[in-house]
Amino acid sequence: MAKKRQKTPTSVRKAGLTRRQFVGTAAGTAVAGAITGFPNIVRAADPTRTIGLGVSIINEIQGQASKDLGFPIRGQALGYGAMFGKMLNQNDQYEVAEGYYNDFDVMVPAKVWQPIDTKRIKQWDAVTDLCKTGRLTPDSNVGQGDAPFRHLWVDENGDRVEGPSRYITAVPGWHNADSMGYNPEETGRKIDSWAELFSDDFKGQVALLNVPQIGTMDAAMGVEALGLYKFKDKGNMTREEIDFLIDFLIKKKKEGHFRAFWETFGQSVNLMVSGEVVLESMWSPAVTAIKAEGVPCIYAFPKEGMRGWHGCLSISAKVTGKALDQAYKYVNWWLDGWAGAFVARQGYYMSVPDNVKKFLEPEEWDYWYMGKPAAKELPDPFDTIIVPEGEIRDGGSYWDRFKNIAVWNSLMDENDYLVKRWTEFLSA
Repeated sequence: MAKKRQKTPTSVRKAGLTRRQFVGTAAGTAVAGAITGFPNIVRAADPTRTIGLGVSIINEIQGQASKDLGFPIRGQALGYGAMFGKMLNQNDQYEVAEGYYNDFDVMVPAKVWQPIDTKRIKQWDAVTDLCKTGRLTPDSNVGQGDAPFRHLWVDENGDRVEGPSRYITAVPGWHNADSMGYNPEETGRKIDSWAELFSDDFKGQVALLNVPQIGTMDAAMGVEALGLYKFKDKGNMTREEIDFLIDFLIKKKKEGHFRAFWETFGQSVNLMVSGEVVLESMWSPAVTAIKAEGVPCIYAFPKEGMRGWHGCLSISAKVTGKALDQAYKYVNWWLDGWAGAFVARQGYYMSVPDNVKKFLEPEEWDYWYMGKPAAKELPDPFDTIIVPEGEIRDGGSYWDRFKNIAVWNSLMDENDYLVKRWTEFLSA
């Protein structure tokens, strides 16, 4: 079983809510404590309300922000559908939206958020070029689909422009490059290709993510890796391409290839921990959670490239005055480094790496960002040891991992048709 560090953490560790909480989980709330030490006649600051997924809405994160900023941050973690709907239809119910660039084809034209003035973002010049130009390094592949730089730039009225511009849709935040997780003791070999999703060697022991917009891209990369089909743009498939892919998946399903289709972070963890699956689409924190349970798990680095996604922080169009000032302070706080270090211990990256480095131990920085062997045992954010000494993170450094993004999470033009066909696949 995973070992615990002897050092007592300074913050309360509620792993049952935070580490297990992700897309599809129930709503949760992180409420900051009221300002104390003043007479009762002094009114506490109004809270800044923020909504998103359990990726960033974590009690410890919003609690630390409240402590550092001096006013309450109230975070509500929602499932993906509920988050999307509330961001789009109830922008009077939050000040900050912790969303994802792949939803911006809907959000930006609706103008539910106000343009963010980069002159008010203190660390804007330090934000990496991954969002600004699409390339973290000069030789990087920008990838297909909804790459962040394609959804970043707007004018002062919130209308899209080519950029660069003074105004942006959202401040770049946490991000990662996703692939597959696998149990090396069960697969018996290293997994380095998306084609392995459909290998007969793992028949009946494979799970896919049951989010149509993402599950189809993982499957498409597997189909391409097998040489069965070449998609023009995996992030924006045509009906013909969707039909080919779904027909292939239906055939594999009827053959008994898939064990499950998971919807929540916890489900993906339980499938691997229980031994029901040996290979599955996965998010990086799920790998750390599985290892924390004492089960071996490796995050694959496919030679065909990873699937990228990028979180960000927008401000509701309804926010003005003091509430707007507080929203900007919270957005700026995310770039200061503490939150980036917290999510780094789950495998995520942050858009200002140099600030993150200040809040990580040298051994943590070397492992999570530089791709070096762990010089000692390393913990997750909740103080459970998950990285043994000597382990190397698959894919190398942050900069190496983002050199080859095959496709970014996307909302396709044919989304309605995609969802319809995906539903047919699940019921086949």
